[in-house]
Amino acid sequence: MALLACCLYLLLIVLVGYTLLSVIHPSSRMTIVQLIGLGPAVGAGTMGLLLFWASLIGFAPSRKVLAIIGVLTLASLLVMKKKNRLAQIKILATDWEKGDGWIVVPLVVTLAGLAMIATGALSSPLVEWDAFAIWGFKAKVLTYEALRLTPAYFHDPTLSYSHLDYPLMVPFLTSGAYAAMGTVDDQTGKLVSAFLDVLIVPMVYLGLRWKLRRLPAACLSAILAMLPVMFRYAGVGCADLLLAMFYAGSILYVARWIDRQQWQDLILAILFSAFVAFTKNEGTVLALMNGAVILGFGLCSGRRRDWVGAAAFFMGLLAMDAAWLIWSRSLPRTHEDYGSKLLSSALVTHLPRLKEIIPAMLVQIAEFNVWGLLWIMAGVMALLGWRALTRPYVLALWILLGLHLLSYALAFSVTPWDLTLLMPMIMDRLLLHTVPAVIFLAGWHWAEMGTGWRIAESALR
Repeated sequence: MALLACCLYLLLIVLVGYTLLSVIHPSSRMTIVQLIGLGPAVGAGTMGLLLFWASLIGFAPSRKVLAIIGVLTLASLLVMKKKNRLAQIKILATDWEKGDGWIVVPLVVTLAGLAMIATGALSSPLVEWDAFAIWGFKAKVLTYEALRLTPAYFHDPTLSYSHLDYPLMVPFLTSGAYAAMGTVDDQTGKLVSAFLDVLIVPMVYLGLRWKLRRLPAACLSAILAMLPVMFRYAGVGCADLLLAMFYAGSILYVARWIDRQQWQDLILAILFSAFVAFTKNEGTVLALMNGAVILGFGLCSGRRRDWVGAAAFFMGLLAMDAAWLIWSRSLPRTHEDYGSKLLSSALVTHLPRLKEIIPAMLVQIAEFNVWGLLWIMAGVMALLGWRALTRPYVLALWILLGLHLLSYALAFSVTPWDLTLLMPMIMDRLLLHTVPAVIFLAGWHWAEMGTGWRIAESALR
């Protein structure tokens, strides 16, 4: 019964996402991958925020809260169906191109990888230390106490393990599963983690299909699904792959906005950036980087639409995450507190440590047993498809990737921990966040190697 309840909870997440997609893209025709990838991703981020806002009001996650969300979702779907505004599935034989039949090979590889991840997640309880001591612990607190009641856990460091100021996306999504099941069940609850983590694969595929044919996009997605680092972190109950999944959505739609200036793309860029900021502390920095790039390219273009889009991005991001920023402001900053250190003069005095940090990062990306040939492949694609650098959206993504890596290098420079111990321990986890950008760049450069690999840019995949 607990497993069934958890599955119904995931179905609710999917329906919430489908409803929002229908609002953003009314009456549009979408591919199956869009509906099973983009829809649940939007639904997950929205569900996490809804449960957070409800808790602030005084309602901890419960079956009653989930039922209210479900009733409102179904009512919205019925109204949109009556007005013929629901997104529809697009299946056209004419979409298939020569050679696409070979897609069955990377598809089988991808499904095998995802099946192994799901099996591994459900066959064990919380065994990852951070999942047990931070994310899972917070989920249990949120299950029993609403934030309006100010749980002592969040203000008394003696009652917590660490990182009281970590955002609450993962804990609330897990707490929602506990509420649906009617009990705290760590092992069954990991189904939520596995489901959300593997969404990074269809999300990345969507970004690749924007510019690539079906077969090469599927091959790159299969490479992602079979990365050793995926098996290390997917479904363990941590926030890293969920952050990477939301980040994939944010940078994809930032790139699409820069390329096409369509408001639907900007709305999705705002949504995913807000989700990123509510998932981990570094997500706030990544969301602001997205906005900075939108603003920078808007200033360069000189078009009024781009300026308005940049202003809308920052206002939308602030509106969605304002409640968290206000509520978390008084939380104790335990352990590293990188935010304040990066904004202080301590940063300048620690810059010489970059001589040790940057080579260590370069060594890490060459680790075959962690990344396979991902980073090397991306570099080769970038060289062969160098013409892609003339595309503003590709240049924007390179800038975002550079800023992303720089932000982590600077964080390492001010850490109070011994770098020789810290970097081997968490470097793969941090670089995992950059994987969507790396694969997008590999695919978009590949698309510039010859017209045979291009697809119509107006197609929505």
